[in-house]
Amino acid sequence: MRYLFAALLTLICWPQWQSCWAGVEIEVDQGWEYRWGDSPFTADGEPVWAQEEASDQWSSIVFPSNPPGRGSQTNVWYRVILPDGDWRDPVLYIFSVDLIVEVYLDGRKIYQFGHFDQAGKGRFEGWPWHMIPLPVDCSGKRLYFRIYSDYQDIGLWGQIRIMERVDLLQEIVRNSIERLVTSGISILIAFLSLIFGLFNRERGNFGSIALFALASGCMVLSGSQLNLLLFDRPLFWDYMGAISYYTVPVAMVILLERWLKPIRVPWMGLIWRFHLLYLVGAVGLSLAGVVSLADTYPIFDGCFAISLTLLLIPAVQIAARGSSDQKALLAAYAVLSLLLLLDMAVAHSLVHWFQVPIAWGALAFSLAVVIISLRHYARTQTALRAMNVSLEQEVRKRTAALARLVRRERQRARMLGIENKKRAELENILTDLQNSGGVIEANEILIRCLPALCRPLAGAYYQRDEPEGVYRLLDFWLDPSGPDRAPPPVSVSATEVFRLLSDDNHWRLPLLYEDPRRGECELGMLWLRIPEAPIDGELSGTGTSWRQLIDLGLEKIGLVFSQLSLHSELRRLSYEDGLTGVKNRRFLDEVFSREAALAKRHGRALSVIMCDVDHFKRFNDTYGHAAGDVVLKRVAGLLASVFRQTDLICRYGGEEFCVLMPGTQVEGCQQRAEDLRQRVESESFEYEGHALGPLTISVGIAAWPEMPIAPESLIVFADQALYRAKQSGRNRVEIYH
Repeated sequence: MRYLFAALLTLICWPQWQSCWAGVEIEVDQGWEYRWGDSPFTADGEPVWAQEEASDQWSSIVFPSNPPGRGSQTNVWYRVILPDGDWRDPVLYIFSVDLIVEVYLDGRKIYQFGHFDQAGKGRFEGWPWHMIPLPVDCSGKRLYFRIYSDYQDIGLWGQIRIMERVDLLQEIVRNSIERLVTSGISILIAFLSLIFGLFNRERGNFGSIALFALASGCMVLSGSQLNLLLFDRPLFWDYMGAISYYTVPVAMVILLERWLKPIRVPWMGLIWRFHLLYLVGAVGLSLAGVVSLADTYPIFDGCFAISLTLLLIPAVQIAARGSSDQKALLAAYAVLSLLLLLDMAVAHSLVHWFQVPIAWGALAFSLAVVIISLRHYARTQTALRAMNVSLEQEVRKRTAALARLVRRERQRARMLGIENKKRAELENILTDLQNSGGVIEANEILIRCLPALCRPLAGAYYQRDEPEGVYRLLDFWLDPSGPDRAPPPVSVSATEVFRLLSDDNHWRLPLLYEDPRRGECELGMLWLRIPEAPIDGELSGTGTSWRQLIDLGLEKIGLVFSQLSLHSELRRLSYEDGLTGVKNRRFLDEVFSREAALAKRHGRALSVIMCDVDHFKRFNDTYGHAAGDVVLKRVAGLLASVFRQTDLICRYGGEEFCVLMPGTQVEGCQQRAEDLRQRVESESFEYEGHALGPLTISVGIAAWPEMPIAPESLIVFADQALYRAKQSGRNRVEIYH
């Protein structure tokens, strides 16, 4: 407390004292040396290293922090020769130390922060600033620093200066006024937000403002250097700072969640819950002595930096379509985030040390949120008053509209009857379409049923002919009492469809469905006359009602065609190899049993070829599996070019292919196999513009009835022939015998 009174007295009397003499301060930034390890001590408790003059064990360093080659070292010594100066009451000012320190001058300990045990270690005691008294004649003397740290940093941090004690105390008070003022305003904002939230419907908004303002205010207050003059308990202020600092992202995200509606990011809730869990875990484990409070900061800073970066993503959306309040809030958040990231960079020595104005950033963000909240509240009250004024007018309008609604309800009831009838017809059509055997059969059913679904509206149905790019008329139905007495054009080209079939009296409605391979396809086009008056003397539905009914029907019909197309594609894919495009083994198993039975029943020849790419595993190991896939697809293409369309080509597994040749004897089969072998041998395989090594195949053949084997065993014996071809040197065709 005496330092606080001295500092306040100095601040008050400074103008009179300044006229008497001007204080001098000197940065101690020259001649620093370091030495890893801890010094032995004499029987009198004096460190040996502080008495030696030998310099061969000491290395130069620009600043006494984080020397090179730390490894697992936790102890280091620094020394420096104090610069010359004319002092009255000199002190050495150090902004911070990681983590505990003893200071020696002329071998005598003059300062200590923390407690060193017999092993030269100690526990974290906080991050205060240090004022080390020096003798008046300290100039030119060597000062030693004994430091222990199991933290990521080891040594001094921030500023190191020699100055008069009174100057330092005055500077501490002067520099702390800014933080005290900003923290006081933030805490006042928190208090007022809580009070205002008690009497306001939007308690959540004001509660989140109070949480952020309180957290930022306490964070700024804990960083004030004047605190240690009021209450010299560094760990108390560090715990206060850690709790408030770890609370900032929780409050910040909750604020953004509430104010960025309806633009929301799904993972914002995960961020504040993670930080809340980290706050409880880090502080709880630190108080329990499981971890050091200092060790919780680097992990939190990394997570906080990632969170701040992620939370900047909504700024892009807000800049495009957010309100002015949201844009202002994001701008204040961006400034605060930049200051927080800059403060982290300074704390972890990524940029040169300087005082980051976090206090003003936090205060600006709090004030921005408060101003936006008050503006929002004022606009809400204005809107409520305007709503009350317009409510009476709205009641009068609705009374008049109610009478019109009663009249329309009678018409609507009649239209609902028609809609129910048409929906039942549509369900019957959909059932018939779903029970059809495929898209072609379903299209025939649609052509037959579509006129009944659309009547009494006059119209026509055109089917899209993709190869020729025209719409062909398949059916038309005219309204005898209407103007449509002549049939529409029989064929319309895709380029003329808008000109010939577009007018103010007709709808041109495409029938669309999804094809698994081609995407959205147009099956056909429905051309309907727009109803202008009641039909059959009783149907009072408007054109909009009919359009909705027809659109619903076409949409459901399109869905059924999409399902049928998908089922057809799935049936095709279930029998096709996805890489090479040839049939798969499942298809071979089903077809082979049938072909073997037919060959045996009718005495028809049946041959089987089994072929395998030689040394394919070594090829994959050399060129990679992507190149191997290219080779397999190319071999499949050569198979398709060599064999007939009546022959069945299948991928049997891996690099092995099987060809089923109904009605082919062994001579013809051998000739085709040899042709295939020669083509593969002479083929130039390439991948991504690079030539691949030459490839060969081995082929095994089994045929019936030339060979005394059952047709059902042809694949087994062809595989044995393939094995013999590989055993005989590969790149050959072998016939089972």
